[in-house]
Amino acid sequence: MKKTAKAGRWLAVFLILMIMPAMLLYTAFSLPEIYQDSYYAELSPMTRRLYESQGKRLILLGGSSIAFGVDTALLQDLLLQKGFAYTVCPMGLYAAVGTSAMLSLTEGALREGDVVVLAVEPMQENLSTYFGATAFLKCAEADPSLILHLSHSQRQQALGNLLPVLQEKYGIVRSGVLPKAEGVYSRASFDDTCNMVYEREGNIMALGYDTASPLSLSSLVMEEDFAGQVNRFCRTAQERGAEVFISFSPMNASSLQGDRDEAMAACFDLFYTNLDCMVISNPYDYLMDSRWFYDSNFHLNTAGARVRTWHLALDLLAQLGCYEAPEMELPEMPSPVRKEVQESGDTEDVTVEETEHGEGCIITGLTEQGRGKTVLYLPSSSHGRPVVSVLPDSFRGAHMLEEIHIPSSLEALPEGLFSDCPALQRLVLEPRDIPLNIPSGSLDGLSSLKILVPGEDYSRYRDGYGCGENPWQKYLGRMATY
Repeated sequence: MKKTAKAGRWLAVFLILMIMPAMLLYTAFSLPEIYQDSYYAELSPMTRRLYESQGKRLILLGGSSIAFGVDTALLQDLLLQKGFAYTVCPMGLYAAVGTSAMLSLTEGALREGDVVVLAVEPMQENLSTYFGATAFLKCAEADPSLILHLSHSQRQQALGNLLPVLQEKYGIVRSGVLPKAEGVYSRASFDDTCNMVYEREGNIMALGYDTASPLSLSSLVMEEDFAGQVNRFCRTAQERGAEVFISFSPMNASSLQGDRDEAMAACFDLFYTNLDCMVISNPYDYLMDSRWFYDSNFHLNTAGARVRTWHLALDLLAQLGCYEAPEMELPEMPSPVRKEVQESGDTEDVTVEETEHGEGCIITGLTEQGRGKTVLYLPSSSHGRPVVSVLPDSFRGAHMLEEIHIPSSLEALPEGLFSDCPALQRLVLEPRDIPLNIPSGSLDGLSSLKILVPGEDYSRYRDGYGCGENPWQKYLGRMATY
C-alpha cells in the first residue's frame, strides 16, 4: 500500500513537471506582445534572413557594433564592384544576449561558400559563454522558434528564466505603461535587409565617450570555454565548406585606458593566440576618433559606420585575392551633437574644472559649504558650460548628506561616488531623454537608498536603454516616481 502511495506521489510530481512548461508557454502566448516594435524584435528578421537567403553569404557575427557599425548595403556594393557577389547577413544586435548565443543561432545555418566575419566588442562578458536568457526571451517574444537554434544548455536556461520574464511582462501589461520604442532603439531603425538606416548624425555623448565603460584591453582574458565554442564553430564551418575570419569591433579612442600600442598589441594577441581562425584586420584601423561614434564606445554614427565598412571591405577583398580598392568617397568627420542644458543646481556647493578639450565642466569635489549640507542640488552648468561629469571621490567627507539631486547634464555616475556618504537616503534624478548611466552594482552598499525619478521617465529606467544589461533593474524595488 505504501509503495502504491509513493508511486502515486512520484507520478503526480512527474505530471506537474510535464504540465508546468506547457502552462508557462500557454501564458507566454496569451499575454499581448509588448516588444514587437522594439529593438529586441529585430533578432527574428536577422535570423530568418540568414536561414532563408540564397547564394553566397557574408555573415557578420558579433554584438550591437555590427548593427551600429556596418552599412551592409554599402559593404555588399563594395564587394560587388570587384566581382564578389555576396548576400550580407548581419548577426549582431544586442550585447545583453551574449556572443555565445549568436554563435549558436548562426552555426545551424552554415553552408558551403559562406564567409563568416567574427567581430566581438572587447568587453569581458562578450569573451565568455555568458547567455542573457532574459534578454533573449524578449527578442524571441514574437518568434519563439528562435529557441530551437540554441544549444541544449542555453535552451534550458531560457526555459528556466521564462517564469520571471512572464511575471515582469504581466506587471508591465497590468501597469498600462508599455515599453517605448524610441529613436534608434526601435525595430523601425532597420530596413527589410536588417540594415540600420536610422540617421545618426554625430556623437551625442557629452565627453565623446561612455565614461561608465572605459576600454581596458590589456586586462581582458578570453575564457577557455568561449574559445572552445568559437573553435568548434570554426571546425563546423570548415567541414561544411565555409570560412571564418576575425576582424575587430570599432573602438572609441577617447575611452582607451593605458598605452595605445600596448592595448592594440593585447587586442590582436587576444584573438590570434586563442582562436583557430585567421585574423584579417589591423586593430589600429578600428581604433577610431570619438567623432565617428554615436552613443557608446562601440556604436558608430552613420558616417562612422561607412568608414568602418570601408576598412572591413578592404580586409575582406585582400583575403579574397583582390588588392585594388573599390570606388567610394569617404565621409567627412561629423561634429559632436551638443545638447541644450537647462540651468539648475548650486555652483557654490561644488568645485569644478574645465574638461581637457573644453566640452564642459567636471565636478571635482565639494566646498566647505557643500560638505555641511544635508541636501545637495548639483549644478547643470558652470560659467556657461554644461557640467558633464563628476570624479569618483568628489563627495568624500559628505557625512551629513541625506539627499542629492542629479541634473540631466550628467550622463553617468562613477563607481564609488557615494562610498563616503553613510547618511544618504534619497537620490533624485531630474527629467532626461536617456536614463542616467551607472556601473552595475554601484548602489549595492546603500541599502536604505530611495531613488526618485520623474513619472514620465520611469519606463526608461524599468526597461533600460541601449544594448547592454540594464543597471537599474536590480534597484526597481527602491524606485518611486514624482
